[in-house]
Amino acid sequence: MTKAKRLLASGLAAVMAMGMLTGCGGGGDTGSAGNNNSASGGAASTSGSQDSAGAQNAAGSGEIVNLKWVTIGNGMPSNYDTWIASVNSYIGEKIGVNLEMEVIPWGDWDNRRNIIVSTNEPYDIIFGNGNNYIADINLGAYMDITDMIEPNMTGLMELMPEKYWDGVRVKDRIYAIPTYKDSSITNYSIWDKELVDEYGLDIKSMIALDSMTETFETLKTDKNDYPVYVKNDGLYFIFDVYDQIGGGTQILGVRYDDQDARVCFTLEEQDIMDQLKIIHDWYQKGIINPDAATLTEGRVYNMWRVAQGWESAGETAWGPQMGKDVVVQQIEKTILSNETVRGSLNMVSINTKYPEKCLQLLDMVNCDTKLRDLFYYGEEGVNFEYTADGRVHKINNDWALAGYTQGSFFTVTTLDTDDSNQWDEIKALNEAAQSSVMLGFTFDTNPVADQLANCREIWLRYRSEVMTGVQDPEVVVPKIKEELMKAGWQNVMDEAQRQVDEFMGK
Repeated sequence: MTKAKRLLASGLAAVMAMGMLTGCGGGGDTGSAGNNNSASGGAASTSGSQDSAGAQNAAGSGEIVNLKWVTIGNGMPSNYDTWIASVNSYIGEKIGVNLEMEVIPWGDWDNRRNIIVSTNEPYDIIFGNGNNYIADINLGAYMDITDMIEPNMTGLMELMPEKYWDGVRVKDRIYAIPTYKDSSITNYSIWDKELVDEYGLDIKSMIALDSMTETFETLKTDKNDYPVYVKNDGLYFIFDVYDQIGGGTQILGVRYDDQDARVCFTLEEQDIMDQLKIIHDWYQKGIINPDAATLTEGRVYNMWRVAQGWESAGETAWGPQMGKDVVVQQIEKTILSNETVRGSLNMVSINTKYPEKCLQLLDMVNCDTKLRDLFYYGEEGVNFEYTADGRVHKINNDWALAGYTQGSFFTVTTLDTDDSNQWDEIKALNEAAQSSVMLGFTFDTNPVADQLANCREIWLRYRSEVMTGVQDPEVVVPKIKEELMKAGWQNVMDEAQRQVDEFMGK
């Protein structure tokens, strides 16, 4: 198997050639004057209600089937009954589906989801991410939907570039529908604008960690505060340039742009080691808060921090969350990998009676703007309303479902409070993303499962103090490696490299 394999490509090309692929860009009667293409600002080219051919055929039979979708959020909405009635009225007519939702609160999610999956509790669709995707596939929990995607999801196949399908492949088979949103990773430095203005900081030149040290020393002295305030996972973003290849640990990976695809013990790599030294130096100088290694929660205010997102999030999210004006600066290239794609997935149960209907529903949720808004914003007239110019005005912030779990961002109607279309910004980042050399590869950890589990535990014992600068990396990394080698680390590395070489066609 090589990266050149593209299972969906030939089918997609054939459908396009026949002129059947109308996708997510076509118009259609949405039942709301404010929900047409011209209403969605810069996202108009990918908005508008429309039916895929598969959905139309399914609805034509007149049969209504019941589906259950399990997802995460703030619990069941208070207006669930009236909201789901409006959803079912719409999708029943379109694709012959009657939907039931179970919205599990954030704090209960891991335990409840594990029970549902492990006990074969009835459901048809379930949300998940890369943390459990492979393990659940190995349990036999999810249906192989590879050959069902093309006839049932023509809209999403047009909307979402093929490389995002590659991000969910496991041994060249697909078991999940990725949520096409900020599905690549772009990291930004977020600075308190007041400090940037006060000190005349040129943040465009302050990309690498070592370029910030002098400024942080000054801020520490002048402000008597910690310029870098972190919790126990520390400055974890430094590992984002390494594809974790499905190993589930920061210390194993392949650098995203390494055409030789060398499997690394990342702590020993020069780029990582250099940054760990800087972090340790910051800790010693009091730039990092001394209790960082034991904190499980950060704080609201930060002079500087790094987050994944997009530039306008500084105005729409990061600044408002902190209660300050902020300025942001991209610090790394935008990267696409399995991990970034698998941040939001929806899987079809192996036990469902209606897998095609599940896919048709997810196609509509992704591509039909009227339905997409119902899931993203809540009930029209209760949680939101359309303005005269076709944008969305939020009546309240009570909606309990989490928008990132459901479907694409790029068919959501923009808010009346948005000065720019952030969906266009995110889509542009996705399209410009550099694909990891490991996109489409998933490490089969079964041959070294015990060794890998033991090695993960070793790293977890050290991680907080390494990533917050408490430990000197030149001293502690050799110690970590010694323990890892005794636990079978070399076997893990060798097996990973063998599989990677096979994937790369070596």
